[in-house]
Amino acid sequence: MQELTRGAVSALHNNNRDELKEDPILQVLNIKTLQSNGVNRHRIILSDGAHFMQAMLASGHATLVESGQLTRYCTIRLKESVCNDLKGRQILIMLNIEVLDNKITEKIGSPVSIEQPNSSASGNVSISSPQQSSYGGMSTASSSSNNLPRTMSVGSVSQDVNTLPISVLNPYQNKWTIKARVTQKSDIKHWSNNRSEGKLFSVNLLDKSGEIKATAYSDQVDRLFHIFEEGKVYYISKARVTMARKQFSTLDNEYELSMDSGTEVQLCNEETSIPQMKYNFVRIADLDNYEKNAIIDSICVIKEDHGVQEIVAKASGKPMKKRELSVVDDSQKQVRLTLWGKTAEDFDSSGYPVVAFKGLRVNDFNGRSLSLSQAGTFKVNPDIPEKARLKHWFDSQGNDVSFDSFNRGGGEGGALKPAQRVTVADIKEKLGQGDAVDFFSVRATLAFIRQENTSYPSCPECKKKLMQENDDSWRCEKCNKFYPQPQWRYILGATIEDSTASIFVNIFDELGAFLIGMSADEMQKHKESDPESHNRFLKKAIFQTYNFKGRAKLESYNDNTRPRYTLFEATPLDFKEECKEILGELEKLSA
Repeated sequence: MQELTRGAVSALHNNNRDELKEDPILQVLNIKTLQSNGVNRHRIILSDGAHFMQAMLASGHATLVESGQLTRYCTIRLKESVCNDLKGRQILIMLNIEVLDNKITEKIGSPVSIEQPNSSASGNVSISSPQQSSYGGMSTASSSSNNLPRTMSVGSVSQDVNTLPISVLNPYQNKWTIKARVTQKSDIKHWSNNRSEGKLFSVNLLDKSGEIKATAYSDQVDRLFHIFEEGKVYYISKARVTMARKQFSTLDNEYELSMDSGTEVQLCNEETSIPQMKYNFVRIADLDNYEKNAIIDSICVIKEDHGVQEIVAKASGKPMKKRELSVVDDSQKQVRLTLWGKTAEDFDSSGYPVVAFKGLRVNDFNGRSLSLSQAGTFKVNPDIPEKARLKHWFDSQGNDVSFDSFNRGGGEGGALKPAQRVTVADIKEKLGQGDAVDFFSVRATLAFIRQENTSYPSCPECKKKLMQENDDSWRCEKCNKFYPQPQWRYILGATIEDSTASIFVNIFDELGAFLIGMSADEMQKHKESDPESHNRFLKKAIFQTYNFKGRAKLESYNDNTRPRYTLFEATPLDFKEECKEILGELEKLSA
């Protein structure tokens, strides 16, 4: 006969599962099937031979009862569970179990109720009492009211809440409450199309059992946005459970929540049992095991930052910012990781930080690369054990490691590493020859700037080109809005050269303003008032030498395919550092 894990019920009842060295083995003393809103729920009595307690079987395991595998007196291995408080009584939610022996026909030991340790247990365990409360359609004893804090509330969450694990939520449940931590809160986003317009925001919610996304729309944004704060725990009820829209979420849950006018939210003070964040880290060396567009988590060291550049998105035609990072971990592999938009602009990579990324999309550029998805998040130097271990490894060994990359593209001899200083001839002959984007660093002189079409009139919101309706009205087709004047943005065509060759490059707004020394709006005023002064400013900017960073990509236009070179950073020369570098190269040659 299977030996039960003595003391397991006490540990589970007191929410101290960490005390158990392994998954406990328990006996099922009783099973009662109840129906709630047309869904069968199963109430279970679990015993460790010394004590018994009440439990509820997660709906995902209901087939174990219905198929006859989970029976009275059978023994199980409880792999995953969560204990919730109901009016002072602990109810165990059985999230993941393994049936071990369903041939047993009698009770093991003489267990007593964990709530009434001095009472005796009979063969048929009774769990009713004069006071009754409803728990998902089942009757349970009640000893005291569950006093919820009301520091911050929306609606009126019932005092008699029955908190369920996130993992058991489904569209067929009507009455439920979850207790979850907000791990991410989005900004308010606005949308507009031919049918409607509105706004929304979302939060990612976490408890011990899993995660789920919750979204509020239109009027509910004004009602709920100021309530939620990242890192805090809330009781949430009366939201609609719907199928998840995977294109907008990176969470491992087939459902999501839609918060409407009836949704109730209440702050839960001083809750420490719910984790701050849930990660499933993937080592960089293992990325080959994941298909394109897979969503993963990674903790890595930012080894190199290749700066911010502005590109025009193919889908929307709008300019947007991106930042390329080279990241590494102790699998001694490095990979390119891309950040987008405001995240790219604000990211601080100083000091080789350790960053925990959640919601990275796996791409197949250069063999394998990563990008932070729209719903992804990150924490710099998080307070978790993995961070301390990785930081210690990088500080002690990282500078001596020769990291392998996933780079499989490029021209003859393979693409050059992003940080490698190259000549203009190298760029022209080796980069931008394949499907991959190649990054480069080059010391070169700005030799020419095309004087025609140096900027375009952009929408102040979406940055798309505006159409002029009359002298004092400009229209954005994308936003369907009118503006009295546009925001001018640089789009420069230029040539850079060194002693080896010259190439034509594209330069966008931020870098253009740095090289010209004024904004595109200011330049446009000069162009309108005195075209000659406009040309003088352009000529003044040339014949200056910089350390440029840029990218090369093969592009097709009008059936003509050729490399396109774009600069995204320019640093004035530090002659002292340049001399040191030249001396270093000479020493290598003499050696």
